[in-house]
Amino acid sequence: MIINQLLNRLKLKYFIAKRTLGYTVDYVDILYKIYLNHNKVIHYRGGFPVYSLSTPALFSKPAANFLARAVYKGIQNKNLPNLISFAVNDICNANCQHCSFFSAVEDKSRKVLNLEQAKKLIRDAQELGVSTINFVGGEPSLREDMPEIIASVDKNQSTTVMFTNGFLLKENILSYKKAGLDSVYISLDSANPEIHDMLRGRKGLFDKAVEGILEAKKFGMSCGISATLTPESYAKGEFDKIIEFGKQIGIHEVLIFDSLPTGRLKKREDLVDNNAWVEAMIEESKKYNNDSSYPGVLLFAYATSFRSVGCSCGTSYFYIIPYGDVCSCDFNHAVFGNILEKPLFAIWEELSSSPDFLRAKWGGCKVKDSATRSQASVRVGKSCGCPE
Repeated sequence: MIINQLLNRLKLKYFIAKRTLGYTVDYVDILYKIYLNHNKVIHYRGGFPVYSLSTPALFSKPAANFLARAVYKGIQNKNLPNLISFAVNDICNANCQHCSFFSAVEDKSRKVLNLEQAKKLIRDAQELGVSTINFVGGEPSLREDMPEIIASVDKNQSTTVMFTNGFLLKENILSYKKAGLDSVYISLDSANPEIHDMLRGRKGLFDKAVEGILEAKKFGMSCGISATLTPESYAKGEFDKIIEFGKQIGIHEVLIFDSLPTGRLKKREDLVDNNAWVEAMIEESKKYNNDSSYPGVLLFAYATSFRSVGCSCGTSYFYIIPYGDVCSCDFNHAVFGNILEKPLFAIWEELSSSPDFLRAKWGGCKVKDSATRSQASVRVGKSCGCPE
């Protein structure tokens, strides 16, 4: 009987050893397919496979942090953030037509967090468990102490990503790399230089952005294009043109944001409940994601849909404006507290306990959903000075 038990145990160990590798590959494929709408490796950074700039590289320490925190979410029965966007400044050298932060850029009455305050914010966010930190603005490359801010991140816990218009990227990328920046998204809203420069309000910006991309690639960084499209630009074929251009210059990922009725586009009522063109983009992206010769294509609309994680603002994500106000996301500027006045964990508790943020919303971004927009609880708190 003892011999039979030992034999059965040996058989089980052999079975597990034989099957584990293949099963792990299947699990990873399905995991990323659900989240990204593809399961292809877009880059190897430092020897680790990258599926998206928006997630930690597979088997890296930040990825382990993400998985460990997922376990504790279940144990605590509590939403915890895995992703944040930190707007490090309120100045910009462009003048984008779709900007969701233009009021703050034009209003200099408030003080931006200094270096020590920014470092404390990052420490506090990592204590909450974040595994991905996005640096946004304004234009983050205009902040002189940006390398020090990047360097303050514990790279064993979080991967770091910068969103930039690319105008100053070539000059600064080496210092960012040395500070530990993993990835960079460069904004390109058109494959046509003249159209992009017009949309961004800065002549020569397209060429400078491309120079920055090519320089970042030299240092082995994961590089993506971040594009904001409107129904009209999609109708003109910009979606396909940007992806083709990204393939041409060897970009790793194309991140597509569908325009939202906020900021300078807040009066665009045609963007509310307008999902037909977005669904068309999601369907069209499949041909690129099924072709390994193309970069990964991640649509904000896909990620916020029922197919993926849904609109996760306030459930696994939050946004910090340059003055320390905490909001549920970049596009909903209701404030739940300021880190200079209240501990970050307490602000997160209030935000994530609010009825509208207890769970992710399937069916797309809350900001473009008329039913959600009408709910006063989504807009609770004082305004951060940005347009709602």
